[in-house]
Amino acid sequence: MIYTVRGPIHKSQLGVTLGHEHMKWEDDESHANTMYFDKIYREEEILSDMKYILPILLEIKARGGMSVAEASPPIGGQNVRLLRMLSQQADMHIIPCTGWNMTKKLYDVFPMQFEEQLANRWIKDFKEGLDTIDGVVIRPGHIKLLLDRGDLSNADKGMLVAAVKASKETGLPIHCHIMEAKMVHQVIDVLDAEDTDYHKFLWAHADKEADKETIKLAAEKGMWLGIDSIRKGTSPEKYELLKDIISLNYGHKVLLSQDYDFYSEGKESLTTHPCTTIFDEFIPYCGEHGLDKQEIIGMMTDNPANFYDVNN
Repeated sequence: MIYTVRGPIHKSQLGVTLGHEHMKWEDDESHANTMYFDKIYREEEILSDMKYILPILLEIKARGGMSVAEASPPIGGQNVRLLRMLSQQADMHIIPCTGWNMTKKLYDVFPMQFEEQLANRWIKDFKEGLDTIDGVVIRPGHIKLLLDRGDLSNADKGMLVAAVKASKETGLPIHCHIMEAKMVHQVIDVLDAEDTDYHKFLWAHADKEADKETIKLAAEKGMWLGIDSIRKGTSPEKYELLKDIISLNYGHKVLLSQDYDFYSEGKESLTTHPCTTIFDEFIPYCGEHGLDKQEIIGMMTDNPANFYDVNN
């Protein structure tokens, strides 16, 4: 079962999926908190935002895309009312998340209860829903974390432990933003100590540094890998990384995406935005260099369906 803003679906219904995108990142954390904790939304702003985001979704759909995973966590302003309206009007599946939902400084205030209380909140989000809209209980489809650069902080370690606890209770996969390969080793230490099911853990942005040895280690652990920054002009380097991962017989555990903010890109230009790059540039480039288009489409269909399936 995969949880979307229109309700749960069977994984066979997901289709071609962008596994890591942002509808709109919200810099106003106060507003983000109001949406997450109080379920209060700015209705006029939602209608305005739709004018920039909906056309992009429709272009993705016209190229064969059927689903998008929202990678903005609650503190990043995930707006489930906006997501639901977009999903309905585009007739596409959007997978919402729970996850990072407060300032990490709270760890310094409540270090003894941090992991347990955070896990309990994420479990509550799943069991009771992020919100109920039009009679539909909108449950998260994944737990989104963003780890800071440098050594793993106590707050980020606590969030990892909380995410594993919540994942074990709910079946939700953990979608973890890690920008530096060296941190993956510290993350693995934490995950091993918690007896984590690596089939439920995604290293988002594994393509950022594309460190081959760390990627190989992650694959040996069974971790999912995100080649999810397929931006305009990056197809050659992303293709080479994907080819290397396929050579490890690990193409079945890769999530492909672009990591664009649809609102920002659409507001800048709805005619020249780059949010269909994966279809317009990357897939053709792969085809020209020996990776069959249908193999890539298969990865964008089967892999997200398996990762986001809470019963898998």
